[in-house]
Amino acid sequence: MATASAAFVALSTALANQPDANAAIFSLNDSHSWATGTDTIERVLGFKMVRVPDDSHHADLQFISTLASPLGNLTFTSPVQKRNVPETWETWTHGYDGSVYFTGGIHFMNIDLPARIGAFDLYVEPNRLAIFDIEVTAVDGIITTVTQAVRGDSGAKYYGFYTTDGDVISGIRVLAPRAAEGFAAGEFRLASVPKPKQVPEPSSNLGVISIGLLGLLSATGLGTRCMLKWKQGGRG
Repeated sequence: MATASAAFVALSTALANQPDANAAIFSLNDSHSWATGTDTIERVLGFKMVRVPDDSHHADLQFISTLASPLGNLTFTSPVQKRNVPETWETWTHGYDGSVYFTGGIHFMNIDLPARIGAFDLYVEPNRLAIFDIEVTAVDGIITTVTQAVRGDSGAKYYGFYTTDGDVISGIRVLAPRAAEGFAAGEFRLASVPKPKQVPEPSSNLGVISIGLLGLLSATGLGTRCMLKWKQGGRG
């Protein structure tokens, strides 16, 4: 009986420590934007999104490599140019008039995110006043991409990403056709990975193990004998 009990304890511990096979990164298109009142990531999925403040240390048209946020720095692998809507970046969408970050004509942007990020979203608009397919990818061990047709004239579009089961987003890559002559990205938001659910205390596990053990013993014919012995011992 002692051997069977030890086996149940070992099995319970192994299951509790096993990584979840369902971990993944999911993407959302413009129909899930917070600007339209949907805000799937925060209102529906429950992530506590934090807005990345506009850069306040550099003047308009200067190039920067990092943006500070309450959850840590966002780092651009190639410097981006700070622009302001509508003074130095003419159009955007939903009445936004803050800072955006221009690639300077380069057709891609890579952003390294702080540690333990579970959700991230942004807006992107091409430089030329035409329609281009712009691809945004969230990366870690898993890669997830969403591509949308985005108009350069007041057509900035939303891209969102979120994770499940403890996965993280470590970086974002934005890619546009070379004909777009670069693009601007802005209105960054991010959220930490939700805290994992607590594993039941050992005392709680013992109750489950005991029930399983009694079922096993009953099936083998040992359960009745053990129970009789326990009753006899209880009488003194």
